[in-house]
Amino acid sequence: MNLTEMLLLLLLMLFVVGYSRVVWNRAKFATNTNAARLARIRHASLWIQVVIGLSLLIGLYALLAFLCGWPFFSEHGARIVVAPGHAYTSLADMPGNILAWLLVKTGLDFAAMAVMFLLFGLYRRGILFSARNVLYIRFQGYYLILNFVVDYLMQGALHDMALDTTSLFTGFLIIFIAWIMDEGRKIQEEQELTV
Repeated sequence: MNLTEMLLLLLLMLFVVGYSRVVWNRAKFATNTNAARLARIRHASLWIQVVIGLSLLIGLYALLAFLCGWPFFSEHGARIVVAPGHAYTSLADMPGNILAWLLVKTGLDFAAMAVMFLLFGLYRRGILFSARNVLYIRFQGYYLILNFVVDYLMQGALHDMALDTTSLFTGFLIIFIAWIMDEGRKIQEEQELTV
């Protein structure tokens, strides 16, 4: 990153922080406490959606830069690190089976980011507990489990087995939390119908 890029990034961050403070203070002075809380959730969700959207665009450009040999910001070419000690600077250097697993992993990453974008879109609209929220959260758990499996297969192909099982257990925990949220949602719906 050169000096101009860093200054532009700094100015963008200052604008985001300043704008966020103005909106946050406006929501803080609302008369209804629940309305103020919901306004803060909506505001935070909007900014998280912006960050996820920018991350998707940068990630897509980084993948295309690697595949097509384009420059990546101030670098002459993109470089992908698959595992410690396995960095590839061009498509020709990467074995075909590793490229296939990398594309599967990247597709899963993009899908997980898109689902997170949709989840925070629900939060931004004020929908906090619905069946769709539970579905999106459950998807994140399955994503972590599938990501672990793809990492296992990729590192097996590289003959470099250094796996961390944290994502596997976190995935199961997220699925369990999504199940609890779904059961709580069903109980709340039944109570609303009986009252």
